Amino acid sequence: MIRSKNFWAGSILLALIPVLVWDISWHYFSWQKEVWEQIIYATQNVYNYTREQKAEILDKAFESNKLLGWLMAVKSVLCLLFLFVGVYQLRLYAKKEKPSAFKPMLTGLGTVILFLAVKFFWTVEINNTPGAQFLTVKSGSTSFQNIVNDNFKGKVVYADFWGTTCVSCLAEFANFTHPLKDKYKSNHDIAYLYISRGNRYTWKQQIEKYQVNGYHLFLDDKDYDNLYRNALNNDTAAVFMPHYLIVNKNGKVAVKDAKSPSDQDKLFAQLNQYLAEK
Repeated sequence: MIRSKNFWAGSILLALIPVLVWDISWHYFSWQKEVWEQIIYATQNVYNYTREQKAEILDKAFESNKLLGWLMAVKSVLCLLFLFVGVYQLRLYAKKEKPSAFKPMLTGLGTVILFLAVKFFWTVEINNTPGAQFLTVKSGSTSFQNIVNDNFKGKVVYADFWGTTCVSCLAEFANFTHPLKDKYKSNHDIAYLYISRGNRYTWKQQIEKYQVNGYHLFLDDKDYDNLYRNALNNDTAAVFMPHYLIVNKNGKVAVKDAKSPSDQDKLFAQLNQYLAEK
């Protein structure tokens, strides 16, 4: 066990650099999805948003641009600072102790691995989204009907098939999902099911970023495609994201092509119809 304060100060500072680089990479990925692609999609009329909705999307894109740019700049400066101070502390340790290279290098590498493992576990396994519940199903052995029957008896379910890098999916989360939840916040007969594909690491990151409460399920591409087609009762259906369904209180898919949260008035009319049923 190395007992030098200089060694541990230097090792910890250097071990923090990969963690910060991890964060910077995530911020850059978020910038691409929340700023660059949102601006392109809004200005080029890729989706049928109203003028007011486009203005809201662009306002949030510019806010995200400022925040993400600031976070990337600050963490980049911290990386350089930790590098210089960490190397300086290790040089002080080397001058005082004159150790062999093997033990310090092995201990330093172990510290880096430990920090990255904690970061990975915290990101993938821990989620701080109030009201988010995570479902698991056995690969290749479930149906959409089974998921509904096992978790949502007697409820109207608004199901959202989305992807972790789907720009329009994220635009719905960022701009239109919360007004939907606010509309029905006192109604206990409705539940929200979010079925995702893509990157499992970014999955929980996106849920936490946009505070998407409800029930969440992540599937690999094959299981996602199968469940999507099973839900639509169409073995040849092309997978489009986002895609929304409404399940009635009897557990049957009542609307196979429901409106999106951004099509607010029409969606409310659809949901109200099934919520009113006994």
